[in-house]
Amino acid sequence: MNSTLGFIFPNGSIIHNDSGVYFQTSTLVPIRVPNACDFATLKTRIHNTLQLTDKQYLDEIYYRQPFTDIGNQFRFQCIQLKNDDDDNTMLLCNHQFLCVSPIELLCTIGRTLDGILNLLEATITPTHDALLYYNGRWNMSRQHNFVDYSFTGKEPKKFDIPSRCTMDELKDLIKQVAPQGMPPDGIHES
Repeated sequence: MNSTLGFIFPNGSIIHNDSGVYFQTSTLVPIRVPNACDFATLKTRIHNTLQLTDKQYLDEIYYRQPFTDIGNQFRFQCIQLKNDDDDNTMLLCNHQFLCVSPIELLCTIGRTLDGILNLLEATITPTHDALLYYNGRWNMSRQHNFVDYSFTGKEPKKFDIPSRCTMDELKDLIKQVAPQGMPPDGIHES
């Protein structure tokens, strides 16, 4: 199959200058673009080249299209590829201006809802809110068949307890939020 060299600018930016526009990204990815392909094939080729996971999707594709101005100077404009007509325009333009530059495609990559949730879960440590009372009391009152529990004390301290926290880790956390003068051995499992 005949193909043309191209470059993908994943999640790049479009910069305007004297010659029109150019693309910029931190990682340039080479791609072989088939000379005769429809838009769906191009999207699949980009998706596979970028090795996107099932939690990512190809959102938008932009082509850096060369053209000549009235002074016969090469310029570039940015067009968004959305369908087979846009894809054909890119392929025809590339054939016409093959000597100018390879195909340049800027792609925005999105994340699915599951992908966003997985990313959040990986970066955020789940915690549980806790309130710590020193020299406090545990009050228990009974009203008919219900038992009510409450704690009272001075200067309650709020802190977070990470999930899967061991008893020793909990003691260390409590020592960190303990008021000044609290003896280090004054923490017990109750």
